[in-house]
Amino acid sequence: MKARHYAPIAPLETEPLGSYTESEQREEALRDALRGVELGTYDQRMIDWAVKRFDNSALRVLVSWLERTRNAGMVSVLEVDKKRQGNPGRFAR
Repeated sequence: MKARHYAPIAPLETEPLGSYTESEQREEALRDALRGVELGTYDQRMIDWAVKRFDNSALRVLVSWLERTRNAGMVSVLEVDKKRQGNPGRFAR
């Protein structure tokens, strides 16, 4: 399951509700939200722990935070690139 299908990717004003999701799908959504992140053995254990211990709403919040953090990082990169293109001399080495 993709993170964006599991959790709302927007600021949350209320508990993110949805139908019950099996642990395998919750794990897929969490791993999707962590895509590109190098994970160690303990990280893997924490993924297993979170999927087993967090209820669907709590895990949806975590997945939402991760996805929004990814989006915020991309916006920052695009803003820097736009500034660089507007004034290339300023960023030259």
